[in-house]
Amino acid sequence: MEQASSNHTLQAEIDALKASLQQTNSQLEEAQYRLEEANDMIEAIRSGEVDALVVKGEDGHQLYTLKSSNLAYRIFVEQMTTGAATLNRQGTILYCNSRFASILELPLEKVAGSVFCDLAVASEISNCNELMNAAWVHSGLKRELNLITSSGKEVPVLLSLQAMQLEEGLFMSVIVTDLTDQKKQQQLLKEKNIALQEAQETARELNANLEQTVRERTKELYSNQERLSRILETMAEGVEIIDTNGHLTYANLMAQKILGITQSETDDHVYIDPKWQAFHVNGSPLPENEHPMAIAMTSGKSVYDFEIGMQAPDRERFYISINAAPIRDEQGTIIGSIGTFTDVTHRRKSIQQKDDFISVASHELRTPIATLKASLQLLGRMKENPDPVMLHRLIDQSNKSLNKVSVLVNDLLDTKKMSEGQLQLNKTCFSVAVLVNDCCQHIRATGNYEITYEGDKDIMVEADMDKIDQVLVNLVNNAVKYAAASKQIKVRVVREGKFAKINVVDGGPGIPQDRLSNLFERYYRVDTKDNHYSGLGLGLYISAEIIQKHGGKIGVESKLGEGSTFWFTIPLA
Repeated sequence: MEQASSNHTLQAEIDALKASLQQTNSQLEEAQYRLEEANDMIEAIRSGEVDALVVKGEDGHQLYTLKSSNLAYRIFVEQMTTGAATLNRQGTILYCNSRFASILELPLEKVAGSVFCDLAVASEISNCNELMNAAWVHSGLKRELNLITSSGKEVPVLLSLQAMQLEEGLFMSVIVTDLTDQKKQQQLLKEKNIALQEAQETARELNANLEQTVRERTKELYSNQERLSRILETMAEGVEIIDTNGHLTYANLMAQKILGITQSETDDHVYIDPKWQAFHVNGSPLPENEHPMAIAMTSGKSVYDFEIGMQAPDRERFYISINAAPIRDEQGTIIGSIGTFTDVTHRRKSIQQKDDFISVASHELRTPIATLKASLQLLGRMKENPDPVMLHRLIDQSNKSLNKVSVLVNDLLDTKKMSEGQLQLNKTCFSVAVLVNDCCQHIRATGNYEITYEGDKDIMVEADMDKIDQVLVNLVNNAVKYAAASKQIKVRVVREGKFAKINVVDGGPGIPQDRLSNLFERYYRVDTKDNHYSGLGLGLYISAEIIQKHGGKIGVESKLGEGSTFWFTIPLA
């Protein structure tokens, strides 16, 4: 009886153990399934199929996710022409755009998960860490730093750091502006144009998906406007959004600055404003339907690198380059357009100045060369029966033509030297009175003008005598050219501290005030509708460069109807 009871108890225990083992096996199978599912999820996150990031640290894997409310942030940042990254408190990159990855010459997946300061050159890692620590306390810091690319090249950048309180916690937004082009500003115009073309191509590539992005994320863009505005206000490009009626619904700070409008004026502004005038780059009026913002809405396609001129009330004409794309709602209906633009006025003026200069140079060289050619042809015909009077006149005329060509060529060579920083000075001590007496003999020889010296004749200066003579001749020639009716030109010399101030005074018609600030610019000429003057517009520019090289100053004072006074200062001996 006891044996049967014992067997029954043993069997019950065996059955219980079997049930427990079966339950354990089931739990193991379920755990294995969950483990495989977790591994699949982590791999999907890593491959970009899920909006999240797995970062491995000392405490194991940490999972960071981007909620749907943050997707608009990520999509917009992806279209920025500057680099952008989001960091956690440990400095780990949770997200970055393609531009930042391209700066580092790394694939996007190689950058995400990296420690930001590890991407700096070795000598600046410590400074980077100090900057990051400070930025968590004092948001809005900006600092220059050198990053290192995958190929070992150093890239100078400007970091703009902004701590942001998001739903998931406190994060750091970093805007990374590549300063490589800025560091090379002093290169020649040709190199600038090449760099500009490359930059435009890069911008074209970065904006290739703008239309699709705007269509997919319009709803998220508006719902996250407050968060996105923080990024928009740090952009170097203007950003504007208009509705189908042409009303401006949004303009960031840079757009307001370029367009010259305030935030309060934004609601009343339209992209084709009757008070404003829009032009093609050739100067012809720009019809409303040809504006890039209108083209984007009517065609449903993006527009890139479209340059237009703008003439705002009480403002000089300026030029902008626009990228525009249509905005669609969830049903695909176009409800407006978005545009990014930059001020290209300086570039456009440089191109126009270059074209004008080539035209003027061709004309100015053609005239003396044609005169020289004609004189030589006449001399050739006279070789059998020369006329002494005519022979002397033709030789004198040929010399004048050659001298004019020589002056033009020398101005071009001097300008090239100055642009390359190769202007050399040979300083000596000399008397200003002697310089004034010896220079401009060609003007005195005509008998049409009287050049008088006023002031202390014992003033000695330390400078390059040939270069100062060139400046003085330029100013006197300038007085003769623009004040032909003034037969007396005064050279007045005074002491001003450690400098001698030399004034060239004429009694001509004077120069309008709105032109005085441009007189010393390269290629600038004071032509009017009534008068056209010869020359390349380089004389005053060269004079200004020479005086600045001496550590002096140059300027002009003029009143209409009372004449002009051009002056410069050079150090006393």
